[in-house]
Amino acid sequence: MGLEAVKEEIIRNAKEQETALIAEARKEANRIVRETEKKIEEIREKSEADTKKMLDTIKRQEIASAELESKKMALEAKKEAIGNVFSEAKKKLEGMDDKKRELCIKHLIEKTKKEIEVANIYCNKRDAKFLKGFNVQAIDIAGGLIAENKEKTIRVDYSFEILLESIKETELQSASKILFG
Repeated sequence: MGLEAVKEEIIRNAKEQETALIAEARKEANRIVRETEKKIEEIREKSEADTKKMLDTIKRQEIASAELESKKMALEAKKEAIGNVFSEAKKKLEGMDDKKRELCIKHLIEKTKKEIEVANIYCNKRDAKFLKGFNVQAIDIAGGLIAENKEKTIRVDYSFEILLESIKETELQSASKILFG
């Protein structure tokens, strides 16, 4: 074998090795690219799932917050409506004609007499004329009366304001059902 043949054999072996190494390198590069693309896809899917989960959580929180705010607003509106009803009732009591007012005051004094021995009565100026035979003092109330015994140790308050407040406390649920169903 001549030098030329050895040279060609070495070059041919080198080219075969080069081709084999390049093929192996390409194969390895393709494997790395596939693994990288797979990892990227997994990360993207996980990221999308995490983002969706986060968005769902935020959406639920916002909906819950909006529902709570809506309930608060509805409750405030209901409270205002009930307050308006009682304000209107107070105005009607204040605006009663004298005949109805006298009946009301007489009923309240009879009720009061059953509870205490009435000596002193506090009422507004308009109602004082209906209370003969008692020590009456005018005070600033819408109507009704406040009565005391002789010693001023026991007091019964049947002023319109207190009566309405008492009705409001005891009948609030019923009033709500009537107004709002």
